[in-house]
Amino acid sequence: MAPIAQAIRNQEIVDTKYSEKAAIGALYDELSKGIESLKKGDVYTIDEAWEKIDNI
Repeated sequence: MAPIAQAIRNQEIVDTKYSEKAAIGALYDELSKGIESLKKGDVYTIDEAWEKIDNI
């Protein structure tokens, strides 16, 4: 199991426990969506791309 991740939001520390397998699975899912998007020919501006990345 991965160590506790701490996110600082609005001066608060939020503890989130997650497994390494779950994190890799989530990353794989998002990368798969990106690959499918490329295959379909979806095109984004660089600002739109960074916005999507930030939302992940």
